[in-house]
Amino acid sequence: MGCDGGTIPRRDELVRQKKKAEVKDKNAANMAKWRHCTLKHDSLKRPIVVDSHGLLYNKDAILEYLLDRMQFEHGPSYIKKLKDVKELQLTENPSFKLNHNDLGNEYLDVYSSPFICPLTGLEMNGKYKFCAVWTCGCVLSDRALRSVNNNNNTTDEKLSCPKCGEEYSSNDDIIILNPENEDIILMEERQQRLNANQKKNGSTKRKLHDLEEDTNGKKIKIDSTANTDVPSSSSTTVTNKNISTNKVNTTKIISTNKSTNGKTSIQQDSTKSDLYKSLFTTSDAAKKKEQNKAHWITYNPLYY
Repeated sequence: MGCDGGTIPRRDELVRQKKKAEVKDKNAANMAKWRHCTLKHDSLKRPIVVDSHGLLYNKDAILEYLLDRMQFEHGPSYIKKLKDVKELQLTENPSFKLNHNDLGNEYLDVYSSPFICPLTGLEMNGKYKFCAVWTCGCVLSDRALRSVNNNNNTTDEKLSCPKCGEEYSSNDDIIILNPENEDIILMEERQQRLNANQKKNGSTKRKLHDLEEDTNGKKIKIDSTANTDVPSSSSTTVTNKNISTNKVNTTKIISTNKSTNGKTSIQQDSTKSDLYKSLFTTSDAAKKKEQNKAHWITYNPLYY
């Protein structure tokens, strides 16, 4: 039974101590990011998309999230439309086998990945940093992008994708997949720059729109080279046309107001019969009848 025959128990055997928190396996947690969807935690299957923060999703899961957000407790609030994610152009790993160790008689490589870098051949398993180009969706390793950019020796921000050849910006179009530590800060700074640029573009578009529109809603072309001191013949003709159209509109409004104000009452209409006029309280006969009646259910304003 214990504690007999000269045994010396230890303190942890007699006193209940607090259980230590379970330490997660970093390798397993890292592999889960690259193998499973961030939203539904299913295995990643094509088509695979990425958001502005570098997280990976199944496209089907994003469509379900956009259609019904109430199904997901912890969904990305910054994804409001399908344009907020980008479909990835991945390169398959020819040596990857999904179910090759069903019998348990073979070595199972946990770090084998179904996708690789097309230039360096590195597997996308979390050991190496991978990036995606937002304009085209191509996925490459960070090592490949740096080597290509160094070989080009270009100081311009516009570069060409080494996989498809499409141009992209070296600052705003590169997204780090599943960022960690310092990479998270870089992704946040990138998102802040994009938001600031969108606000600037929206303000400039509004200013141009306000300058082009006239008070009547008609667009006017503004020439910067024209002399504002000397009025030209074309400008005078345009203003005369606007004045004439305003006059026509005001005359129409006045005529309609007169027609509405000039309506005759039913009692003064000669086309109506006396029997029809007597149905309304505006007739003299109805006024005389109602003055002598007092309603106890409803209020009679004609009774006095």
